[in-house]
Amino acid sequence: MLRCMRCMREFDEVYDACPHCGAKYTDKASSGRHLMPSSVLNERYTVGLNLDINSIFVTYIAYDNKENKRVLIDEYLPNNLAIRYNSEAEVGTRSGDAQQTYYAGREAFADECRDLINTESTDIIDGFEENNTFYAVRRIVSGTSLAEIIDDDYEITNEYARHVIITLLRALEPVHELGIVHGNLTPDTIIIDKNGSLVITDFGFVGYMARVMPVYTNEGYSPIEQYKTGARLTAASDVYSVAAIYYELITGEIPVSASQRAVQDTLIPISEAEGVTLRQSTCNAIMNALNIKAENRTKTLREFYAELKNKDTKRRWERHYFPEKSKPDFYRHGKFWAKALVWAIVIVTVICALLLAFELSSIRKEIADKKLKESEVSTEAPPEAGKSILDIFRSDEESEPVSEDEKDGGKEKKSIFDIFRSNKEDSEDEDGSPDDSVVSGSAAEY
Repeated sequence: MLRCMRCMREFDEVYDACPHCGAKYTDKASSGRHLMPSSVLNERYTVGLNLDINSIFVTYIAYDNKENKRVLIDEYLPNNLAIRYNSEAEVGTRSGDAQQTYYAGREAFADECRDLINTESTDIIDGFEENNTFYAVRRIVSGTSLAEIIDDDYEITNEYARHVIITLLRALEPVHELGIVHGNLTPDTIIIDKNGSLVITDFGFVGYMARVMPVYTNEGYSPIEQYKTGARLTAASDVYSVAAIYYELITGEIPVSASQRAVQDTLIPISEAEGVTLRQSTCNAIMNALNIKAENRTKTLREFYAELKNKDTKRRWERHYFPEKSKPDFYRHGKFWAKALVWAIVIVTVICALLLAFELSSIRKEIADKKLKESEVSTEAPPEAGKSILDIFRSDEESEPVSEDEKDGGKEKKSIFDIFRSNKEDSEDEDGSPDDSVVSGSAAEY
């Protein structure tokens, strides 16, 4: 007989594939980061193929050889902290701060898991440390998930939705009393078993780990604080998820994700959704539990339950929500070569600025020295005699006498004032008599 590594049921070797699930038999892991199928943990559990994986855990189908039943096993294997090659059993860690974070997260996971073992309304039944990591064992719950009820178009009345939510609040109460935040509440993780009881499955174990590493989120169900590394998750985080499930049960629509609402809140109030007939106080209670910021949100499960019961519950509005900008922590978390490059650019810039300032100072000094020399000794040649622009305004008396040689050699130079000399001087001949050619006509007769 062979055991199928996909569903962990036995089948005869004559079959090429499992008659139960149709998967072909394999003893190879789907990834070198995952345990080899047929591996045995805690001398009790035979591990099969992985069914799910997220940033922190790998979930395997397994078989409990002691109880002779199928189970699920969650292995702590955070992506950025843990190392496993070639499906070796032992888990390695990265060096430095990553190693410290890995072990701190592992201890928090182990502590929460041990507290939840056999807690009423949860699926945790065992937990143990092995291969330098920790494993949580979960029972497989036979029943119907809320997601299946929603997707199969069942008629969900207001009374049924309210009953489911009140039952969920009561199931979560003992978990919160232990100081544990589920962190993974969705319609898929809420199961109604064959007896009609509600079972909470697939814990996220993010209460502590969200402070030291990025954790996975569920769009529409996870609160805004779960998207931030270093945030402290509280009971208000699970309250948001419960309210989101209630919103979907009533409207049939998954709420707008908190990350989108933080930028622009386009979530339609449940009282304004089509076909909703809930009383206004109940709608107010749901919207109060869906407030984006945890400090404005309904704080605890008991408070949420009280607001659902109260017919006078008022809406608590978030009028001034501004998303917090993440502050870069370059000097603490930046890589060495990035820091070195930044410092090199700064140093080169400072040196260039100093050289430029020195060069400008030298040029200014050179110009100043040149001006000083020019002011002390003028090297400009004096203007030639008779070349002054004022010469054109000199009178004939002031002009230099013309020599006899110059008169003989050409016409006598005339002053600009010669044009104003009287007609008498122009018309007189050599003996001083008037020129007859100048005076004629009636003027001559007169």
